[in-house]
Amino acid sequence: MAIGCESPTTEDRKSTTQDSRRPNSNAIDSVVDGTALDALFNQISSNGFRKIDSLLLLRDGELIFETYQNQYGPEKAHGIASITKSVTSLLIGIAIDRGHISSVEDKVVNYFANTPYENSWPADKQSITIEHLLTMQHGIACDDYGDPGMKQFRSWLNSDDRIAALLAMPMARPPGQESTYCTASTQLLQQVIETSTGQSVETFARRALFEPLGIKSFRWERSPKHGVGMGFGAKAHPRDIAVLGRLVELHGNWQGTQIVSSKWLEETFKRRGTLLEIDYGYLWYGEAYSINGETIQSHLAMGHGGQFLILFPQLQAILVIAASDYDQEIDFYDLVKNYVIPVISAADE
Repeated sequence: MAIGCESPTTEDRKSTTQDSRRPNSNAIDSVVDGTALDALFNQISSNGFRKIDSLLLLRDGELIFETYQNQYGPEKAHGIASITKSVTSLLIGIAIDRGHISSVEDKVVNYFANTPYENSWPADKQSITIEHLLTMQHGIACDDYGDPGMKQFRSWLNSDDRIAALLAMPMARPPGQESTYCTASTQLLQQVIETSTGQSVETFARRALFEPLGIKSFRWERSPKHGVGMGFGAKAHPRDIAVLGRLVELHGNWQGTQIVSSKWLEETFKRRGTLLEIDYGYLWYGEAYSINGETIQSHLAMGHGGQFLILFPQLQAILVIAASDYDQEIDFYDLVKNYVIPVISAADE
């Protein structure tokens, strides 16, 4: 099944069984090394990897490997956790492309005019720009990675007013100095999008991104009190996450329509800092894999529990993983390096 011109049809979905390794396609056998593919399937099926709920692998837009377990299947939405942040980054890019937002250098406080928070911004936060939020260089004393059990995030999540709670957090340093992973900070981008476009995030995302791609499964985390979660909590079918990856792989162009500019994507993947010792751009990571003396670069969106959307530009390949590994027992880097990339690389041999 090809993912490159349109979203999967109902008929396409019916053709894929729950444990399908090779979706129906005459092109599959010519680009897959059966031994490497079997090794990947056996690894995912082993006890140590049973928390992986689905894994999809595409080459040149062709779905060459797909497997589901733990009662998941193509029609069941899976939480994507912080992959939501990377979707938000795409929406900011589209808003800039369309002239709704003038620049990533815009100060975020300006988008809160005529809101209940207009006069609530502390002086030390008024210099935070859109780019600071996209690069996690906000300067706020908030670090999800350095917070065992994510107590600060959970406290913020359960607060009566998430924006007020965020603005009340102290600053650790001036903005623009260091990337510090803070999911709460991305919530400020909701107001940026809604003020600039005059639409809700859900409406803008549907019209500008999801509908053109044929994506219908994407659901934001929504609270009646707080609105949508800009950096967490969304759900979607794994194939629809693959469609988003394919859009990026096609430099933002879909069926002749430029959904998001290639310029924005180039800016997105430039190294702006590091998180977890991995390069970080505009709410996307960049990670390298060293294999047999060759360095294979990747663009990476990932979320808690083992949610991954990984693009390998050198290999024209896309990987989507959905998992329930909340205890962090799986070494996903090892899985990708030793089992996934060999399948993709075999296509070049």
